[in-house]
Amino acid sequence: MKKVLLIDLMNMFIRNFSAMRLTNDDGEHIGGAFGTLNSLQSQIKKHNPDIVSVVWEGKGSSERRRKTLKEYKEGRKFRGLNRYFEYSQEDESVSFARQLQLVKECLDVLPVYQPAVQYLEADDQIAYSCRTFFKDDAKIIISTDRDFFQLVDERTSIFRPVKTKENPRGELIDLDWMMQKEDVFPPNYALLKAIVGDKSDNIGGVKGVGEPTAKTDFPLLNNMEEAGVDDILEYAGKQKEKKYEKYIDNAELMRRNYGIVQLLDIDVNMQSIQALERSYENKELKFNSYQLRLKLLGENISPSNIDNWVSTFMSVSREPVIL
Repeated sequence: MKKVLLIDLMNMFIRNFSAMRLTNDDGEHIGGAFGTLNSLQSQIKKHNPDIVSVVWEGKGSSERRRKTLKEYKEGRKFRGLNRYFEYSQEDESVSFARQLQLVKECLDVLPVYQPAVQYLEADDQIAYSCRTFFKDDAKIIISTDRDFFQLVDERTSIFRPVKTKENPRGELIDLDWMMQKEDVFPPNYALLKAIVGDKSDNIGGVKGVGEPTAKTDFPLLNNMEEAGVDDILEYAGKQKEKKYEKYIDNAELMRRNYGIVQLLDIDVNMQSIQALERSYENKELKFNSYQLRLKLLGENISPSNIDNWVSTFMSVSREPVIL
């Protein structure tokens, strides 16, 4: 069994772009690029994977879900991502694009796969890869996006690089964690989000219902059995309390939301599947440490731990994946 690391690249990049105040010798912000590459090598060193897949958002990736909900991911403000810099919106956009391009150029000389399938979000590509290409392997998804919780099983875990009192270096979300701390059987997490919505993606839920209420009202969410919207409605219909009427009244809302948030059976056409396969199959990876150093120096970035970076990236297998 191989160990596969699947990284939500944009999630990692935005976190570093927002949080790091690092500048180069020219006074330009380079926290997004430096932080992303440093985070990448840190996660590889921590988890020691055989395969590393850095997954990009595909072009037009939100269009499929916007056909169901036109407001999906609308209204997100770009300005002010990094609170340490007083950017104009134009300057921040330029810095964001410049650093992201540098990350892409550096990744091109590292021994990592880089899926980027048109019309598919990174979530979709990671979910499909987990459940098909790497279904028999041990998989660790690196992201702070809680939507991935629904994918957790005996061979799939999530590492959230978010500091908590209990885990100052981040949390590993596995099946036991989901059942005990989240109090939801992983496949039913999508059902929970269908009920309560997701403000970060502009998805409205049943009015007045948050996660604690939904979990209390529907104990079946924590049963070791996958449920669906019909099960929620059937359970609600059998209850005498008036509070359950709102769930029945919002049946179509929950069905719509479930279709948007669930990653367990995504609608992927054959063309997209073939494109995703080509991102992995029989592709020989190479690592050019000289080019990596040159690209960093071109942006006046000289990591003091560059030798550690090189050593970590050297540890990743460069053998092609056979699907």
